Amino acid sequence: MRAFISADMEGITGVAVLDDVSKGTADYEDAVALMHGDVNAAIEGAVEAGADEVLVNDAHGSMANLRRADVDGRADLVRGRLKPRAMMEGLDADHDVALLVGYHARAGTAGGVLDHTVLGSDLLQLRVNGIEVGELGWNARLAAHLGVPVGLVTGDDRTVTEARDELGDVETVAVKRGIGRFAAQCRPPVDTRADIEEAAARAVERAADGTLEPSTDLEPPVRIEVDWSTTHHAGEAARAPGIELVDDRTTAVSAPAYEDAYEAAVSMIVIGSRASPE
Repeated sequence: MRAFISADMEGITGVAVLDDVSKGTADYEDAVALMHGDVNAAIEGAVEAGADEVLVNDAHGSMANLRRADVDGRADLVRGRLKPRAMMEGLDADHDVALLVGYHARAGTAGGVLDHTVLGSDLLQLRVNGIEVGELGWNARLAAHLGVPVGLVTGDDRTVTEARDELGDVETVAVKRGIGRFAAQCRPPVDTRADIEEAAARAVERAADGTLEPSTDLEPPVRIEVDWSTTHHAGEAARAPGIELVDDRTTAVSAPAYEDAYEAAVSMIVIGSRASPE
C-alpha cells in the first residue's frame, strides 16, 4: 500500500495570517512546527492502516518548509522547487491513495482562511475545461487521471465544503473555522492531530478495500486557462512556446492528456509569475 501526501500550509492547524506562512517572519517557525504536527499525524494514520510506503511532497511556497529531521522517519520527503508537478510531485499511478493536508479554499471564497489559487493576488482564476477550480480541484484531477483516489483533505471549514463538492464522499478534517481571510477560530493541535490520524487511517483502509474510488478522468483534449490580475503577467507567460494568449489577461495551455496539460500549466504559471511590473 503506497500513500502520497501533498502538504500545503495555509490550511494547517493554527495558521491564520500571512506572517504564519511567510519565511522570515516571527511567526513562521511556530507555523512550521504546526505543519509538521499535521503531516506526521497523517503519516501515523496511514501507516497504522497498512501503508508500507509513504511519500510526502512539500507543496507550499518555496516548497522547503518541512524539515527532513522533523518528518516521521517512515516517510520519504520531496523538498524544494522547481518541480514539474509542483504540489503533486512524486505522485504516480502506482500510488493507492492521495492525502491532501493543510489545503485552503480557492480564490474568492468568502470566509476562506488565506484563500487564493496558486499565486495569491497575481492569479485571479484557474479553469480546467471551462470549470473554475482551486488548488484542490486542480490537483485532484491529476490524481484522477493517474487512477489514484484522493482519500483525505484537511484545512478550514470552507476547504472541507470545497472538497465535498469536488470529491463527494471523501474523508475530511476541519482544523479551524474561517472568520475572514486573515482570521480563524483555531482548534487545539492535540484534537486536530487525533482527527487527522484517524481520518488518514480511514482513507487508507477505504483505498485498500476498494470503497474509495478515484474521480472520473477528463475527456481529452484538456485545456487549462489562467486569468491574471494584470496584463504583464499574461504577456510574459505567452512568450513561451505552446502558451496561448487568449485575451489581455488570460493565457491557456492544451494537451491530449491531463498530466501533460497540468505540467504545461505549471510552467505557464511559473513563467507568468516571474514577470516584473517595471
